[in-house]
Amino acid sequence: MTKKKTNKKTNKKNVSSRKQAENMSLKKIVYIMLTIFLGKLLGFIAFELISMNVVGMLEKSGLVVEYEQIFGLVYSPLPAYLFWTLIVTGAAGGFFLGLRWWQLVYVEHKHWRNRIK
Repeated sequence: MTKKKTNKKTNKKNVSSRKQAENMSLKKIVYIMLTIFLGKLLGFIAFELISMNVVGMLEKSGLVVEYEQIFGLVYSPLPAYLFWTLIVTGAAGGFFLGLRWWQLVYVEHKHWRNRIK
């Protein structure tokens, strides 16, 4: 019988490429994209809640509320930088939240199915 010689460098490359493929599967990419969308949505909701409170306070005090259009997306009495700050912060928070949830659910298997017995 002949023994097969294996090249250690080739094996290391195969193992590392498999690990990279496991780390960035399509499921993980979709999962993180959806949590980024969730973060952006929560940032938008936060902006609208702040806008509603500001408009309510201005109307109670009898001041005129002036609305500005933010890049054709939103009419708001608040400045555009606040809108974009909340959206970008929500997206970044969604990215890191997605990474953390992926770790908890799919790597460490710490989800509700394991707690109910």
